[in-house]
Amino acid sequence: EQSWALPKLGAPAAWDVANGDGVVIAVLDTGVNEHPDLVANLVPGWSVYDDSPNTGDVYGHGTLVAGVLGMVGNNQAGGVGLAWGARVMPVRITGADGYASWSTVAEGITWAADHGARVVNISFEGMAGSATVHAAANYLRERGGVVVVAAGNTGAEKDIDASDAVLVVSATDQNDALAGFSSYGRFLDL
Repeated sequence: EQSWALPKLGAPAAWDVANGDGVVIAVLDTGVNEHPDLVANLVPGWSVYDDSPNTGDVYGHGTLVAGVLGMVGNNQAGGVGLAWGARVMPVRITGADGYASWSTVAEGITWAADHGARVVNISFEGMAGSATVHAAANYLRERGGVVVVAAGNTGAEKDIDASDAVLVVSATDQNDALAGFSSYGRFLDL
């Protein structure tokens, strides 16, 4: 099945200009497994959850997110990630339950910033309103990077102030309308 999202985003045309080559994207999540269509783009990461090099996916969410961002392109296998030329740095921030604390998220952002990531993706709800996450995101910003966070999947308006610390992204559907499950409010950037 073809993805409607990549053409809707204009990704094929954008790839003529840039595909993420030279960029390291840290995926702060449940870890990332060495999927065959992703492994060539993986760089070493860290588990800040248990202070170890074990970045294997303990819940399943992180590998999915990493694939959306960085599955290898033009390899005649599987799909393709939005930034298929980028390198993906797994930074595990959760235990097996898939939940993360703001302090662990902040530690993951700082670790990623100190190890070469200039884009940090956090696909967890609640990051946009955390002063702890904002402080770490500003640490990365001072080094020329950006932290991208999900608006959330509540389908409701959130009373969160806008912030320059993080780039908050909602979900849209095939018609470019706000997806029914996506959180929204004045804190959104995209």
